[in-house]
Amino acid sequence: MKIPFPILSIAFLWALLFSNASVGQSTEEFHQRLNYVDSLAKRQPDQAFLMATEIVELGKQQNWDTLVGVSQLIRGKILFQFGLFQPASEAFYEAEHIFEQENLISHLAQTHNALGELYYKIKSTEDALQRHESALKLYQTIDDASGVAETKSFIGGMYEKMGAYPKALAFQREALLLFEDIDHKEQLAFVHENVGSIYEDLEQYDSALVYFQKAYELNFEIGDSLRLISNLNNLGDVYRKTMEAERGLKYSLEAAQISARLGFLDQQKSAVVDISKAYAEMQDFSNAYKFLEQSRELSELVYSEESARQIAIQEAQNHLFTKNQQIKQLEQMRVIDARLKWALLFLVALLCVLGWVIFNRQKLKIRSNKNLLEQQKETLAVKERLISTEKQNRKLLELKMEAEEQAHSKALTAQTLHVIDKNQMLEDIQLRLRNILEEEPKEQKKKIRNLIKQIDYNFSHDTDWEDFKHSFEKVHQDFFRKIQQQSGGLTPAEMKLASLMRLNLNSKEIASTLGISMDSLRISRYRLRKKMKLEKGDSLQQFLLCI
Repeated sequence: MKIPFPILSIAFLWALLFSNASVGQSTEEFHQRLNYVDSLAKRQPDQAFLMATEIVELGKQQNWDTLVGVSQLIRGKILFQFGLFQPASEAFYEAEHIFEQENLISHLAQTHNALGELYYKIKSTEDALQRHESALKLYQTIDDASGVAETKSFIGGMYEKMGAYPKALAFQREALLLFEDIDHKEQLAFVHENVGSIYEDLEQYDSALVYFQKAYELNFEIGDSLRLISNLNNLGDVYRKTMEAERGLKYSLEAAQISARLGFLDQQKSAVVDISKAYAEMQDFSNAYKFLEQSRELSELVYSEESARQIAIQEAQNHLFTKNQQIKQLEQMRVIDARLKWALLFLVALLCVLGWVIFNRQKLKIRSNKNLLEQQKETLAVKERLISTEKQNRKLLELKMEAEEQAHSKALTAQTLHVIDKNQMLEDIQLRLRNILEEEPKEQKKKIRNLIKQIDYNFSHDTDWEDFKHSFEKVHQDFFRKIQQQSGGLTPAEMKLASLMRLNLNSKEIASTLGISMDSLRISRYRLRKKMKLEKGDSLQQFLLCI
């Protein structure tokens, strides 16, 4: 699959390279071009990646280090966007090295923030936080208010992921004040959304609604469709959590319609999942199942689209590498041929008598060199084919391993949902039997009490636990061994609680799965914290997620 690349862009780049303008003028024009590439990356990342890569190659040829650093920063962001973390980190590190040598503080701070986002994606939250803090110090030294505000928002996001909500709120509110001072509406909307997310995690839904609504109004004003969809999804989700499923359904439906119209499959999938949940809350299980099936189909489409774009980027990288190698080979051949011609002319001028003999010998030598070059080309082509085959085999192996991991994860999720549904069904039966208990004769009451005890016994001795434990250990290897070593010994019930928290389920889902009340769940959490020997203020949830 070929990525479209405008002929006008190629002509522009080569015209800049071979023009008679001064070096300063050329670099200035290239920086203008990079600004265009940076804005294009949000709309057409494939094309922007190709253009940035071309500028990197030309910048290296002309030894324009700053230009190369900025181009690599843009390339890294696009690769990160496509989930290609390894090549993205290489591009970021090269940019960081250049900016440190050139003492470009603002660009270096941007690179620290980009690396912080990358580290968070690869589950290195503490390293990510250090990168963002380094960026904050740099922005403060140059008094860049916008950069300081953006970085504080990043730091607040990291503290939120670590469960340190007071710190997260403090940094996000500082970012809000700074963005309000500089009237940066786009970033202001983003921070409002972050604050709303924190309050949602804290289950303070009224406050979350206020901030989500502010973010929605700002994004509506500036016309940011992608962020607007996210705001609608958040509003729908919060209304559903506050038992206003019908009201939340309206927001989720609107988000699904906008994302479908604009082609944002990932956002559409999130909206469809929320719609399914809302219908389930409203006891409309037919529509709930229909939209759940639609979300599964959208997930497959999102995965296919992401895979295609990643393959396209990799093909583009290979294409550019091959083209650059061919250009270098042609340049070397041109230099060699030119030297041979000058040598021949010089020899003919000096040795007129032996010119004819020397000419014939040189002619034979040229033929020999050409044959040798052809042989070298054939050898190089064979080596490149072998390397390409090896890369393809490695890629297939990685795809196979990823597919197996996803299959285990899906099986584990399905089993967890099965347990939750079964326990909710048992709770419903239990409630109905207790209602009957008040109306039936005394002998029948005794039988119903025995039945309730049997249901309670099934809650605490769930026969699906071994299957769940087997699937869980496939996805999270050595989890149970590590927590047993850390605690010195856990009961089966405590191991169940730890595994469900590792799956990041909320309190209501965990209580339903274990068949206990919310008060009993809080006591069980407290006992588990003591056994895990956590300090006061440490998050048990964050600790288990990091194992």
